[in-house]
Amino acid sequence: MVQNERVAMVTTENTGICNKNVNLSKIIKNQADTSDYVPHLTAGDIKLMVIVAGQNKRLQNGQRNAVLIKVLFDGCLRISEALGLRPCDIIKNADGYLLVVMGKGHKPGQVAISASTIADLKSYCYDFSIGQTDLIFNISRSQAFREIEAVYRASGVRQPSKLQDRVGCVHILRHSGCLARLAISGNPKEVQEQLRHKSASMTIRYMRTLTHTEAMKNQESINVWE
Repeated sequence: MVQNERVAMVTTENTGICNKNVNLSKIIKNQADTSDYVPHLTAGDIKLMVIVAGQNKRLQNGQRNAVLIKVLFDGCLRISEALGLRPCDIIKNADGYLLVVMGKGHKPGQVAISASTIADLKSYCYDFSIGQTDLIFNISRSQAFREIEAVYRASGVRQPSKLQDRVGCVHILRHSGCLARLAISGNPKEVQEQLRHKSASMTIRYMRTLTHTEAMKNQESINVWE
């Protein structure tokens, strides 16, 4: 009788382990198959694209494209917002730098920008004598797309498309900058203000671009007891 009970216990335990493994496999499969995932670029991808863009034989074009890519990513900007920037839109305060941008519906707003990107912006404006009220990136929207697409091809970084990835190869720079800032700040509300979204739900949609692995990597660095 005792022997039979032990056999029954072992069988139950093994069954539990098997079921747990089966459930774990389902979780992994669901994470891999999620339909909400949208590709994004890493900071390493952006750095590579900036380097390659700067190697353009036409010096001004190369420097311009490198700075444009950095600004789109760092400021989480739409292409129209970046193309409307002027040197007088750069604001320095006690904590760092801001850019004044014209958002959707011609609504003015401000975004944070890193000191290193500002240094590149100012250097570009100085090198090519761009006046305080002149457009920094004096090119059309279509030309900006062509230039950035050429950088994708030259750098080998995979170029996303709206058809396959639900986000274009230029707007993905905004998505990617959002996730980079979120990983550092850990505060969706702050990122919402950077993106100038009316509601937090709009910002949360961007979080769908995080893979399970990336999300867990960010979480693993958190110590709730500190």
